[in-house]
Amino acid sequence: MLSLKLDWKRISLALVLILLLLIFAQAAHSVVPSEDAFITFRYARNLAEGQGLVWNPGEDPVEGSTEFLWVILLAGAYRLGLSIEQAAWILSYAAAAVTALLVGLIAYWLSRRQILAMMLAGGAFAIGPAAYYAHFGFATNLFSLFLVGSFLAQLLCLYARHRKRLLRVGCSLLALNLLLLSLTRPEGVLYSLLAVAVSWHLSAGETRKHLIRAVLIYLVVPGLVYFGWRWLYFGYPLPNTFYVKSYGEFLHLRYIWDIYEMFRFTAPLLLLFGCALVVDHRKRAMQMLWLFTPAFLFPWFYLLIDQTQNIGFRFQYPIYPLFLLAAVYGVGVLAPRVASPWRWRQLWEQFPRLVGTFLALFAVAVPLDNRTFLIVLALGLLLLKLWDYRDSSANTGSHRQYLYLIFTAVFTLFLLRQSYFLAKSFYHTQFDDRRAVGMALLPFADKDYTIVVSEAGWIPYFSRWRAIDSFGLNDEHIAHEGLSFDYLDSVHPDIIMYHDVARPNPPRWTDMIATLQSYVQRRGYTLAAIVERKGKNDLHIYYVRPDNPDAEALIQAITEHDQYSYQYRAP
Repeated sequence: MLSLKLDWKRISLALVLILLLLIFAQAAHSVVPSEDAFITFRYARNLAEGQGLVWNPGEDPVEGSTEFLWVILLAGAYRLGLSIEQAAWILSYAAAAVTALLVGLIAYWLSRRQILAMMLAGGAFAIGPAAYYAHFGFATNLFSLFLVGSFLAQLLCLYARHRKRLLRVGCSLLALNLLLLSLTRPEGVLYSLLAVAVSWHLSAGETRKHLIRAVLIYLVVPGLVYFGWRWLYFGYPLPNTFYVKSYGEFLHLRYIWDIYEMFRFTAPLLLLFGCALVVDHRKRAMQMLWLFTPAFLFPWFYLLIDQTQNIGFRFQYPIYPLFLLAAVYGVGVLAPRVASPWRWRQLWEQFPRLVGTFLALFAVAVPLDNRTFLIVLALGLLLLKLWDYRDSSANTGSHRQYLYLIFTAVFTLFLLRQSYFLAKSFYHTQFDDRRAVGMALLPFADKDYTIVVSEAGWIPYFSRWRAIDSFGLNDEHIAHEGLSFDYLDSVHPDIIMYHDVARPNPPRWTDMIATLQSYVQRRGYTLAAIVERKGKNDLHIYYVRPDNPDAEALIQAITEHDQYSYQYRAP
C-alpha cells in the first residue's frame, strides 16, 4: 500500500497552494499574543536570563506554565537574539506550515491519491484555527504538529509491516512524537496512552516487538526521567495549574457544550468518515476506526480541568487536523470504482458542465447554512457510491466520475470557507491597559516592589515586578492553601489589581475577587483607577498602598493612559 509512485508535480503545486492559504489566513487574523501567553513568556525569559524555571527571580521554582517544551524553545530563541514575541510567532508559524504540509501528504495517501483531498484537508487546516494560533503565543500549533506526526507514524507501523527498515522508523517516530507531545503539554500523556494502546491492538508479531522496544526506549524511559526531574525540581508531581483548575469537582461538566460544539462543527467531516466505514471493506474500515479512536476520545479529557484559559478553543482544536484526515479517508472510499485520471483537455471539454453544475450547487447553498450544505454534499457522495455499486457500466462511470469531482470540489471550497470563518470567530486579543500599565511600571522594577494581580500576563511580564498571581496559577501557596488575608499581609503588596466581571467563571474567581475587595478596604488602600475593558460590567481595578514612598508616581503610572476608558481616576 505504501507505493512511492507519486505525481510530484501535482503534489508540489497543491502543497504550494496550501502554504499560500496559510500565509493569507494568518495575515488576515488581527491577533496579538494572548494576555495569558505572556505567563509562558515570563518563564521563558527568566530561564534564558539564567534565573531558572521560576515565576519571580530569586524565588523557588513553580510550574505555572504547562508548555515545557515551548518554554525551552522560546528561551533558546531569546538567547539567540530574538524577542520572545518574535520567537513565538516564528516557531508557531513554522509548526503550522510543517503540519499543513504533513496533513496534505497524508491526505493524498489516505484518499488514494486525490489532489482535491489534499486541498480539502491541508487547506482547511491552514486557513482555519492554525492560522489564528500562529499569532496567539501558545504552543497550540506545536501540539498539533506532534499529533499529526504521531498519526503518520501509526500509519507507517500499520502498513509497512513487511518492510522492516520502514517499520522500525515508524515505531521510533511514533514514540518520539508522543514524547514531544507530552513535553509540549501534560495532557499529551493521555493521548499517548490512547495512541500506544491502539497501535498495540492493530499490530502483531514482529511489529509489536519493534513497537514495545521503541516505546520503552524513546517514550517511557525519557518520560519517567523527565517526570522524576520535574517532581524534584518543582516539589509536586503535577503542574501547579492542575491543582487550581481541578478545584472543587472531578468533572467540570459545564464545559461539555464547548467540546460538543467542536464535534458539531465537524459534523460534515464525521459524516464522510461514517459513510466510508459503511461502504469500505470491513478490515480496512476497522483499522481506520481504531486509528481515529484517540481523536474522538481525547477532547473529552478536558472535562477534568477548569477551562478558564481556553481562549480561541485552543484546548479542543489541535485535534482538528485528525478529523480532516478522517474525512479525506471517506473521500477516497467514496470515489467511483471506474475512475480514471482526469486530463486538462477533458476538463476543458466539460467546462460548461462544470460551471453549470457548480452554479446549481451554489444556488442550493444559498438558502442553507454552510454546515447543512456540506452535509448535503457528503450525502451526495454516498449516493454516488451506492450508484457505483448498483451499476458499474462504462457509460455511466464517466458521469459518476464527473459528478464526484464536482461534489468534492464544492465540498472543499465550502469547507475552506467554513474553517476560515471559524477562526475569524475566535476571540481577537488586543493590547489594553494591562500592557500599558505594565510598561509604565517598568522604571520601578529595581525597587523590590510587589504587585498582586488576577491578570498574570501583560502586567508582570512588561513591569518585571515581583508578582503574586492571586488566582494561584503561578503561586503554590494559593494553589494549595487558597488566598487569605494572612498571605496577602506576608507579601505586603504595593499594588493590587483585579479583573471584576458581572458573571465570573469559574466560581472560584468570585471568591478571589471578594477577598481582594475586602482586603483593600480593610487595609486602607487607595483606589487608583477603574478601567472599562468591554463595558461597565467588565472592569480592571487598581489599588495602591498609600504608605509606599512612590505612591503618587505609581498612581500616575496607572492613570496616565488617555487611550483607555476610565470609570475613575485618582485625583
